[in-house]
Amino acid sequence: MSQLPSRLGFFLGLLLCGPIFLLGAMPQGRPFRKSHLQEMHPMRLPVPDYPADRSAILERLRAKVAQKQPLIAHILVPLCDNKNQGIVPVNASLGDGQNLKTNLYWGAGYGMRTHFQRQTEWKTLEVSDPQEAHILQRLVMRRSYPNGATVVLIADAYDGAYMQRCIEDFLDGLCGIKNGDVTAAAETFPAWAGADLLAFNGHNGLMDNEIAERQFVSGHPKDAVAIACISHSWFEPHLQRANAYPLVTTTNLLAPEAYIMRAIIDSWAQLKSGTEIDAAAAQGNSTYQKCSLSSSNRLFRTGWGQ
Repeated sequence: MSQLPSRLGFFLGLLLCGPIFLLGAMPQGRPFRKSHLQEMHPMRLPVPDYPADRSAILERLRAKVAQKQPLIAHILVPLCDNKNQGIVPVNASLGDGQNLKTNLYWGAGYGMRTHFQRQTEWKTLEVSDPQEAHILQRLVMRRSYPNGATVVLIADAYDGAYMQRCIEDFLDGLCGIKNGDVTAAAETFPAWAGADLLAFNGHNGLMDNEIAERQFVSGHPKDAVAIACISHSWFEPHLQRANAYPLVTTTNLLAPEAYIMRAIIDSWAQLKSGTEIDAAAAQGNSTYQKCSLSSSNRLFRTGWGQ
C-alpha cells in the first residue's frame, strides 16, 4: 500500500486522539495537568521502589553485548480500529483492525511490518500466525550494529478489538507476570518479561480502557517505551509499579508510526543514554513529518517527573 504523505502525520494524530484528549483528559473543563491523572485514575497499590535512572539497565545491556548475547526488543502494536477504539474514524482500510495488509500501524507504508521490512539492515527471520485470537501476526527480525550488538526484534500485531489485552500484556511483561519464548527460524528467543526492551506502539488505549492495577513481581528492571498520544502522563504510574524505566514517552499528540520506533531501537542498540535515544526519536519524527526539530524535541521525553 502506498504510504501517507508524512506532513499529514500530525494532523492524523490530532484526528485520532484529539477529541479524546479534549473531552476525556480535561476534567470539569480544566486544563490537563499530571495531578488530574490521579483524580481520573486513582492508584491504590503502594508505589514500590522503581529505577531512578538507567544505570543498572545499561550495565546489563553492556554485559549482554560483551557476551555476544542478542538484545531483545519486543513491540506490541494494537492495530488501528475504527469500530473498537475510541478514535475518530479514519479511512476504512487504514482503520480496519483485523486487516494486516492495510492497517495504519502494521501494513500501511509507515506501519511496523512494512517499514521495518523495507530497511535493508534488518533481516526477517519469520512472519507467522501465533495461533492466538488476540495476536494476528508476529514479525521477528534481526540486525547487527557496529558496536558488536545484535538486536532481535519481535513485533506483535494485536487485533484492534483487543486493545485492553494489549495494554495488559505490555504491563504484565514489564511486571514479570507474563513470560514466554518466541521461536523463529528454528531459534528460540525470550519475550515479554524476558525482553530487554518492551514497547507499546499505537492509539493510547488508556484513554478509553480501565486497566486493573498490577505490580512488579519478579525479573529485572527493563526499558519501557510507549509511543502513543500523551503517553507520559497516562503510562507513568503504571511503569512505576512495574519497576520499569520510561525510556521514551510522549507529551502531546502524534502519529505513532514505525520510523519513531526504528530510531529508538537503533540508538538503544548502540547503548546510548536516555537523552540521546530521546533525541533520536525526535530526529526521526522531524525527518519524516517534515516538522521542526525543536517541536519534535518537545514531543518526546525520557525519564520521570514533570
